[in-house]
Amino acid sequence: MSDHPHCCDHPHAEAAGPVPAAAGDATAKPAGARPMAGAVRFVAWFAGFSGLYAMSAVCPFCGRPGCPAGAASAGVVGLAFAAMSQWGRTLRQALGRAAQRLRG
Repeated sequence: MSDHPHCCDHPHAEAAGPVPAAAGDATAKPAGARPMAGAVRFVAWFAGFSGLYAMSAVCPFCGRPGCPAGAASAGVVGLAFAAMSQWGRTLRQALGRAAQRLRG
């Protein structure tokens, strides 16, 4: 008997159920894919915020654009904003729990 009488005489792979992914299958996700994705996302946030801040910022110490101290301050600001974008909710919840413990 045919699984697809309207098109042909032989059974098709869909009739047997889902096919498991092969060992070399490109669609199979490696075990460490999730942490690497988080690291790549953090680097992207950092580069975006640092670059945006550095384009319009001047050095807070000497007032000149392009100063190495200004670039370092742009990196620190980019790091802070990237951390808030990536882990903001988690950090806020942890700080809230710590504040509750301090209050008693």
